[in-house]
Parts: sequence; structure tokens; C-alpha cells
Amino acid sequence: MKKIVLSILILLALAPLAQAQTLEEYLVMAGENNPQLKARYAEYQAALQKVPQAGGLPDPEATFNFFLKPMDRFMGSQVGDISIMQMFPWFGSLDAAKTEANYMAQMQFSSFIEAKINLYHTVRTTWLSLYQIDREVLLLERELEILQALERLALAKYKSAPAASSSAPSTPRQSMGTTSKTGGGSNASGGMAGMGGATGSTSGSSGGGSMSGGMSSMASSGNSMVDVILIRVQVKDLENRLQLLRDSRRPKQIAFNSMLNRDHSLEVQIADTLEPVALPASLSLIQDSIRQNHPMLKMYEWDAKAREAQLRMAQLMGRPMFGVGLNYMVFKPRPDEMTQMPMGGENMVMPMVTVTLPIYRKKYKAARKEAQFAQEAAVANKEATENMLFAELSTLLYDYQRATSTLQLLQDQITLNEQAIRLLTTNYSVAGAGIEEILRQRQAILGFRQQQLQAITDQHTAVSAINRMMNSDN
Repeated sequence: MKKIVLSILILLALAPLAQAQTLEEYLVMAGENNPQLKARYAEYQAALQKVPQAGGLPDPEATFNFFLKPMDRFMGSQVGDISIMQMFPWFGSLDAAKTEANYMAQMQFSSFIEAKINLYHTVRTTWLSLYQIDREVLLLERELEILQALERLALAKYKSAPAASSSAPSTPRQSMGTTSKTGGGSNASGGMAGMGGATGSTSGSSGGGSMSGGMSSMASSGNSMVDVILIRVQVKDLENRLQLLRDSRRPKQIAFNSMLNRDHSLEVQIADTLEPVALPASLSLIQDSIRQNHPMLKMYEWDAKAREAQLRMAQLMGRPMFGVGLNYMVFKPRPDEMTQMPMGGENMVMPMVTVTLPIYRKKYKAARKEAQFAQEAAVANKEATENMLFAELSTLLYDYQRATSTLQLLQDQITLNEQAIRLLTTNYSVAGAGIEEILRQRQAILGFRQQQLQAITDQHTAVSAINRMMNSDN
């Protein structure tokens, strides 16, 4: 028995950890299966393939020339020639092109990282929305049970009210019968007159008592029925809200499963309880982490470096290119005009060198200016993005502090309202009055619990957004 109890306690202690691992498993599934994330990674791989392309030499050029009629040369009759030429850019041009392509690939990788952290944040917020819906459904179901218990209590008071009203007139009838017997004494006229006055007064007072008792009983019965109707109105409202909540869960579930790229009908496991969460780090560490790790800032850093390599390449492209090649000329012997003896016919190899002349300088100047302006734009975009991120961070910190303060305030209000409801319920059970105030307080405490649920969800959402900005997801 002790082993069973110990096992149950261990399972209860590990339950929150199991729920936390469930969310982490969902994140891993989203990272592996999300098609948009796969597309970003494929784009990064495609950009990497541009690096060897940019660093490769131009393809060599081969030329084949054949004469339809052999041309007489001193070395014989030339049939044709074959030439091959390889061009070489200026020294360092290929390295600059490879560097630019590599930086552009790193930009694509930063875009992939941004898509990943945005996906993880969206998965978390959708999961938190599902948690909020499920917990709110539980709140409304619990409140519905309490209202149904109140309805049974009010209905029982209403059913017991007619019995009290029918038993109330029994005492005056008995007093009237006793008075009649007393009035039948020897002194008829005086006795009857005296007893008649006594009887009249007694009957009048008894009749008034039974009338007021009957009226109060009828009022109590009417009030109990009004209480039942008021409670049923609240019950209908809760049932309608419950149905709307349950209907709102399905679109969230479909969106969540779509991000994981799995069957939309699969159930999403949600944690039983979310505890308040602390900030991931101090403000200074959060800001430093954003500056160093946010993928958008990294993207503009790589962009600025790529434009610097582009500027260097534009400068080198304005210099001459060299070409080295060979020309192989094919000859056949030709007859000598005087001796008619064959002469020549030996093939000849001729090395060639080619140099380009970059004399049209406007295009090279425009390419350098283009790279300079693009680099300035990258630096300015990085600065603007950093300002935007810090403004977003201040909003998230405010949302977190507001949610934390709201949680503390709501807990105090819930405690006080629960005490008031207990006192009001006891008073209603004894005196049968105050059902409107009980319903009002129950609505208030339900609203407080819903606000508490919203606050804890907002707190976790703010922390998730801060983690996204810090790029703290693995």
C-alpha cells in the first residue's frame, strides 16, 4: 500500500513536467514538419549553391574554323584552325564574388531562423489559446453545477411554502371553539356579553394573525418561484456561453495541427494548470541578447557585409581581364609551282594572350555607387529594426507587469468574494432572501476567474514573445 501511495505521489509531482514536455514535443514536430519552415531551409540551401558558382572561372571558349577551299600559305595549304581561350578576371575578383554569395546565403539562413522562432511563438500562443478555452469551459461547467444546486435549493423552498400556509390557520379555529363553550354559562346575558366581547377580541386577533401568516407564506412562495426563474435565466446564459466556447475550440485546433502539418482531427493535449512565469532575464541582458541574436538584425549585418564585398567586386571588375589560349592551325602539303614537289604541310601551334579594355567607366562607377547606397540602406535598416524591437520589448514588458499585477489583485478579490458568497448562501438557506445578491456575486467571481485566466495566458504570451526576440529557442 505504501508503494502504491508513493507511486501516486511521484506521478503527481511529475505531471507538470510531462505537460511541459508535451509542448516541447509539439515544437519539435512543428520544426520538423512545417512546410513553410522547410521552404525557408530549402531557400538557404539554394543560396549556398551560389557560392561555388560565383567563385568559378568563366567557361573556356573553343573555336573551330574550316576553309571550304584550302588557303595556300607558305607552310602549305591551310585547311582550318582550332583555338581555345580561357579568360581570367582581375586578381581578387573571384574571392570577392564568393564572399558576397556567402554573405547572401547567411542572410537566407537568418530568414530561416526568423521563420523558425516566429513559428515556435505562434505554436505557443495557439496552445495557450486552447488552454484558455479548456480552462474557461471548466470554470463555466463548475459554475453551472453551483447554479443548478442553488436552483434545487430554491425549488425545495418553493415546494415547502404551501405546507406552511395550510398549517397556519389551525390555532385560531381551536380558540374560537373554546370561546363558544365558555359562553354557554348560567348568566347568559351578562356572560354572553362579556364573553362575547372577549370572544370578539380573541377572534379578531386570531383572524388577523392567520391572515398575516398566510400573506407572508404566499409572499415567501412567490419569492421562491422568482428565485428559481432568476437562477434558470443564469443557467441558460451559461449553457449558451459553454456551447460557444466549445465551438470556438475547433478552429484553434485545426490551426494548431496545420502548423504541425498533421491530421486536423487529432486532439491537442493541454496542460492542467499554468503557473505564473518569470522573465527570462534582466532588462539589460534581454536587450544585449536582442542586439546579438535577433535574426532580423543578423540579416542586416550580413547584408551590409555583402554590400561591402559587392563594392570591392565592382572596383575589381573595372580592371582588365586577361585571356590565355592556343591556336592550332592545320596544314596539308601543297605542290611547288616549279618543281611540282609537295612542300610544307606541317601543323603549327600558336599561343595567344587577350586583354580586355574597360574604357567605358560609367557602368563601373554606377556599380560602385549602387553597392555604397545598398550598404547605407542595410545599416539604416538595422538601426530602424533595433529601435522597433526595443519599442516592442517595452510593450511586452508592460503587458507582463500588468498581467502580474492583475493576478495578485484578482486573487485578493476572489478570496473576498468567496467569503461574501458563503455568508450570503448561509443567509439564504436560513432566511430565504438575497438570491439576487448571490447571483450578482457569483457573476462577479466568475468574471474575476476569467480575468485571472486571461492574465496568466497574457503573462505566458509576453514571455514567449520576449524569448522569440532573444532567439532563445533551440
